[in-house]
Amino acid sequence: MTLASIVVADGFHHFLFGTGINLRDVNCILKDNPGTFVFEISRGPCHDEGSCMSRMRNKLLAALGAAFAMILTPTHVALAQRAPLPLGLIDSHSITRLRECPTGYYPGMTCYSGKVQACPFTDDLGFTYGYLNPPGDIAGTIVFLEGGGGTTPYLNPNYVQTYLPQGYQVVYLAWDTDWEYTSGSTGNSIKYAACRPATFLQYISQNLYSSGGMCVQGDSAGAGAVAYALAWYGAGSFLDGAELLSGPVFGDIEQGCVVPGAPTVEVCSTGQHGCVGAEWPDSPAYVDGNESEVADWSGIAGCSGSQKTSPSANNSWKAMSIVDGTDDPTFNYPTTAMAGWLCSNENSVQNNSAAEAEFFYQQFTGANQTAAYSVTRINFCGGVEGVSAGQLPDGESGFEAISNNMLGACFKRHNRNPAGENR
Repeated sequence: MTLASIVVADGFHHFLFGTGINLRDVNCILKDNPGTFVFEISRGPCHDEGSCMSRMRNKLLAALGAAFAMILTPTHVALAQRAPLPLGLIDSHSITRLRECPTGYYPGMTCYSGKVQACPFTDDLGFTYGYLNPPGDIAGTIVFLEGGGGTTPYLNPNYVQTYLPQGYQVVYLAWDTDWEYTSGSTGNSIKYAACRPATFLQYISQNLYSSGGMCVQGDSAGAGAVAYALAWYGAGSFLDGAELLSGPVFGDIEQGCVVPGAPTVEVCSTGQHGCVGAEWPDSPAYVDGNESEVADWSGIAGCSGSQKTSPSANNSWKAMSIVDGTDDPTFNYPTTAMAGWLCSNENSVQNNSAAEAEFFYQQFTGANQTAAYSVTRINFCGGVEGVSAGQLPDGESGFEAISNNMLGACFKRHNRNPAGENR
C-alpha cells in the first residue's frame, strides 16, 4: 500500500510527501536544500488494511497541517533564496485620487492612496503618494524615500526645489504604518518587508514614469529600502540612479544588534573602490533608540541590549540583512548609477549609519558593477545623519554635492515602452 507523492508549495517552501508510509512515525526532515521540508511517513507492517488506511489518512492530515502551519505562521527560520525575490502587487484600479494631499507633501502635488498586496510573508500595506510635474518637458522621475518607518513624506523640500526647475518629476511616499513590519505593528523579517518599497518603485516606473531617468533618493532606512530593492528585488533592472543618504542602515543587522558588540568598522578604508575622503571608524551597534526599532521590526528582542544575544537571534538578524553572508543577493547593477553619502566622525555626533552602510559598500570592488559609483565622506554633519547640512573634504556642501550628483547621473539607461514598463 503506497500513497502518491503530494507537493504543497508557496513561493518559498516546497513540501513533499513521500510514498513510503510509516504508520508509527512522522519524520520531518530538512533537506540539504534549505527551505525544502520533506515529511516522510514510511509504511511498516500492517495486518488490517482498513485500520491502516484510517491511520495513514490521519497521519497525512497531521503532516499537511504542519506544512501549512509553516506557511502561515511567522518564523525567523532563514530560507535560502537567490535574488531576485518576488515582488508584490499594486492594483492600479484600486488607486484612489485624494481631494487634497495630507500634511507634509510638497505644495502643488497631486496625491493618491493605494495598497501593496501579495508580498510573501507580509500583510498588505496601504500608502499615500504624491507627485508634481516640472514645467516643460520631463527629464526624469525622482522618488523620495524618508527614513525610519517611512510614515511621513520626505522632510527636506530643498531637493524638490532644486530638481523641479531642472525638469524632474518628483514623487513623495508615506506608508500607513512602518514598512519594516511584516504584520500590523509586529515583524519577523525586514528583508521580506522590503518587498513593499521595492514593489512601489516598480509601480512608479511602470505607471507614472514617462521619460528620462528613473531614479530614487533615500535617507537612512529609506536608503535601506533602496539597497534591498537593488540587492534582493531586481530594481537594478529599472532604476537608472540612486542617491543613498546616511545608509543603507540594514547592511548587516547582526553586527548592529549582537551582544557582546561587534568590532568597530573602518569606513572607506584606504584604497576602497569609489571612496571620496579619508577613512574613519564607526561602531556598527544600533544606538539612540534605533536598537528598539530594529528589535520591533525584526521581531527579536535584545538588539544591542544588556544581555548576550543567542545564536538563533544572531542568525536570524544576519539572514534578514542586505548582506546576509551568502551569494544569494546581487551587487551588480551595470545600468544603475549609485552614490552613498555618509557622516564621518569629524565634528559630528555619530550613530551606526556609516558602519552599517559600509557592509553594503564593501561589496563593490570594480567599475563594471555599476554605471557610476561613489561613497563620500561628509564632515560637520547636522546631527547623526545630517549629510545635507555637512561638508565634503573639499569644502563643498553636502546638499550641493548630492543634488549635483543626482542631476548629473539621473538619465535614461534602461529601454522602456511608452507606458513606462521595461522592454
